[in-house]
Amino acid sequence: MQTLLDTRQLRAFLVLAREGTFTAAGKALHLTQSAVSYAIKSLEADLGCELFHRQGREVSLTPHGRELLTHAETIEVAMGHARASLGALDQDPRGEMKIGCTPAAAQYILPTVLREFQDSFPHYNISIVPGESPDILERLEKNKIDVGLCLKPRDVSGLQWQSLLSDELMFVVDALHPWRKQAPRTKDLAEQAFIVSSRQSATYDLIQDYFLKLGVRPRSLIELGNTEAIKELVKLGLGVAVMAPWVAGNELAAGSLATVPLLRGRIVRHWIVAQLKDRPQTLAQRTFTGLCQEVGAELAEKFQSVG
Repeated sequence: MQTLLDTRQLRAFLVLAREGTFTAAGKALHLTQSAVSYAIKSLEADLGCELFHRQGREVSLTPHGRELLTHAETIEVAMGHARASLGALDQDPRGEMKIGCTPAAAQYILPTVLREFQDSFPHYNISIVPGESPDILERLEKNKIDVGLCLKPRDVSGLQWQSLLSDELMFVVDALHPWRKQAPRTKDLAEQAFIVSSRQSATYDLIQDYFLKLGVRPRSLIELGNTEAIKELVKLGLGVAVMAPWVAGNELAAGSLATVPLLRGRIVRHWIVAQLKDRPQTLAQRTFTGLCQEVGAELAEKFQSVG
């Protein structure tokens, strides 16, 4: 692999080529004459050729020097454009960002985040790609999205991620359910219908693992990918939900739903905002991540009182 050119040496080369003497180049660069001379000698040693003819105090370009000058001027222009573009972004940020998020994140986290984000980046184009956590992680890996809001996977080695909040699933029952008066026993679980997240979700896997460890096979599992639909079915007495209390905060406060602790075990989830590892983050992505963390912290405070 070839060594890249040192930009400071390249800058000294350009100024010396234009000024014609080490003294004038030093003044232009606010360096001593010896510092400029050392930079040029180091650049020549690195390239393995002479770049200037020394004629007393004056210098002139060799054929190698003229060839390098063409490239150096192109690099200088490109770097100038880069600086100007970054300055423009600071004044009027533009770009696009594709965000993958679970249904729960889309409902409870994303609206507040996007409202705040648009205040800082009004000209940014945001695309929302819905999906369950496994889908989001796969899209991240395939570069189909830039940022993902999802549950933390077991393997995070390929991600750079920030924690948003942790929650714990519980049984959620209707107002008249007998479990409100008497806690269920293990055998009661086998006779119950449970309303849970869709089979494609990471939450479904966690619930399945819970029942397996408990040695219970529920009478039925009704899969739904919509939190609001799950709550409505529970209100109708069609089953018991397994969900985080904070997503049913209004219903719990109104008394139309109630929580019942799980038996002999816990189901704890960890929410994250993630990107691919070793990928440079834009200012917009860093801002989005920070806003997600703020909203996550606020939600954590709310569901502590609800749970």
